[in-house]
Amino acid sequence: MNANAPLVSVLLASRNGARFLPEALASIASQTYPAIEPVLVDDGSTDGTRAILARFAEAHPGARVLHTNGIGLAAALALAAREARGAYLARHDDDDRSHPERIARQMSFLEANPEVGVLGTAAHMIDGEGRRIGSHPVPLTSDEIRHVLRRAAPFVHGSVVMRQEAYEAAGGYRGAFPASQDYDLWLRMAPRTGLANLAEPLYEWRLHDAGVFSRARGDQLFYAAVARAFADERRDAGSDSVALLSNGADPEAFLSRYPRAGRLALYLGEVHVREGLGPEGRRYLGRALRESEFKALPWWLLAWLIPWTPRGRRASRRART
Repeated sequence: MNANAPLVSVLLASRNGARFLPEALASIASQTYPAIEPVLVDDGSTDGTRAILARFAEAHPGARVLHTNGIGLAAALALAAREARGAYLARHDDDDRSHPERIARQMSFLEANPEVGVLGTAAHMIDGEGRRIGSHPVPLTSDEIRHVLRRAAPFVHGSVVMRQEAYEAAGGYRGAFPASQDYDLWLRMAPRTGLANLAEPLYEWRLHDAGVFSRARGDQLFYAAVARAFADERRDAGSDSVALLSNGADPEAFLSRYPRAGRLALYLGEVHVREGLGPEGRRYLGRALRESEFKALPWWLLAWLIPWTPRGRRASRRART
């Protein structure tokens, strides 16, 4: 090991991810960067995940395996980060793959650019069989990244490397976010540190029916809207209402007790319209208008047209299947 290379702790949490986990671990093991510490969490799995992680740790003495009773991805990643010894934290999802030089190239950039606290990469998209099915470009300039950040995450979550000190200064992952936990984190890190992406597709993001993106899209939309509302709240009041938010919160129940329900309803309506879900979007936007969030009006008008757009027709077909 290069004694001068900063240690990078790779955070991976898995719940019943045995199907693709060996591929993910193999791509971590194949990294050319010389100072890597895999910190792996079995988040209450009932399949073969625990055994797969144990075998990997036996074969790779630098790896550590932690166990929970099933606390959710954000809380499991927060646990891994607390246990990490590295000055840098790299993410990796349990169903994805990384190019062997991914972390080496990211570390070269980060060492040359000390103002950057979060660095992601572009990605190839692969299917359940590992075949490439597309590409996922990412915003590259600081202005582009911060423009995207206003409405969505500007990073492929599993591709990022963060400085540990920047992560901790922002408060880390928050267990109240079972989905969109990365977006919540980026919104809290952005005022404190630089954000960047590499244009090279050094990560392979797997899309499959059992993946989070497919099976929990509704949760992602809800918690992304909450993350945006919380960012506005922090800007205006200095803190947010995360104490009111519970893991798995019901949107209607949370709206009923959230002090800034109108703003949250605006963001919920907007994100549903963007997904092609016009009726759902109109319902939230109507509530936002009743609470004097007049920025909701253009989105409310657009929501009536969405069912006749290609995006709306695709959403309708998904709802019927």
